[in-house]
Amino acid sequence: MREPIESIEASIDAPTTVFATESNLAPAQRLAQGVVCGPWALALSYDWARQIIENFEVTAIPKAPPWLLGATNVEGSILPVVDLGLYFSPELGATSATQTTQRLLVGGMTADGAEDAVAIAFHSLPQQLRYSASPLDYAGSLPPKLREVCDAVARDASGNNFLEINSERLLAALSDELSQL
Repeated sequence: MREPIESIEASIDAPTTVFATESNLAPAQRLAQGVVCGPWALALSYDWARQIIENFEVTAIPKAPPWLLGATNVEGSILPVVDLGLYFSPELGATSATQTTQRLLVGGMTADGAEDAVAIAFHSLPQQLRYSASPLDYAGSLPPKLREVCDAVARDASGNNFLEINSERLLAALSDELSQL
């Protein structure tokens, strides 16, 4: 038996309510600089990571820990240069980080100055990462210092994982360690 036309029209005109859920919304996209520091591929938010420097001179700091490579002048501000590969994995030893370091990622510079700025030494080319953060389900396998500053996993277009770093916690951890010297 055929259904009357009126009932089909009534069902078409009936208002429908669609509720927003995580499954039908696009995930929030984040932007970060992807850099390689020693064995670690790290993602640092564009909100914090302000510039990449290719030509620089590092002045050694006497009695500094191995991960503090020295200091450099960036736009008139003296910034510490940090090797996060050595900071997170001190068992790597004082490798030839200064010889393999080709670039610095400068983070924390603001219009007001460089009070909380730091230069992170890295090798290879930086990558622009546009991603939705994935949960870090292997945190237990990370070194303790890296685990405490890592929020999530960022995946690049090729499927490579980068560990999303919380810059505030990173700066606090570096400061705490230096204050104990």
